Amino acid sequence: MVVIPAPHDNDLSNISTDKEYTVEIKRKSKSRSLNSNSYAWILCQRIADELSKNGYTSKEDVYRKAIKDCGHFSYVPVRADAVERYIQIWQGHGLGWLAEDIGECKTLEGYHNIMCYHGSSVYTVSEMQRLIDCLVDECHQLGIQLDDSDYIQSLVKEWGNEQKKKT
Repeated sequence: MVVIPAPHDNDLSNISTDKEYTVEIKRKSKSRSLNSNSYAWILCQRIADELSKNGYTSKEDVYRKAIKDCGHFSYVPVRADAVERYIQIWQGHGLGWLAEDIGECKTLEGYHNIMCYHGSSVYTVSEMQRLIDCLVDECHQLGIQLDDSDYIQSLVKEWGNEQKKKT
């Protein structure tokens, strides 16, 4: 038996007995903070500005490259005749949701392996930290001056603190 505390706004009294409902239970995980997300986009813009000295590069291009360079991905076997549509749907989730066909699946005949990168909108604290570290490293390689690394760490810590407050 699972005991669920009643919400303070008394939503349970609004449940109709003649309708069906579904309940989803999943493990709570920390999500990224808006501050660390904003900082990631600032870094993307700074990198794009520097790279644009040799030809235009957008912050979105920098973001997508960072997602592929350090982001998390899953391999998904997809039927060969559905690959193009699958990639189109996956990438429709957002800017950082990238997918590429890496070739025929060796264990499933008629299938291709698709490498599916998850956008930062679903990153955990540690995944977001890795993305920011990747962008900071790129800034250093390009000679871009950044704020103190303590500031970067405080964004991630603040993010974790925000999540604790929600529980």
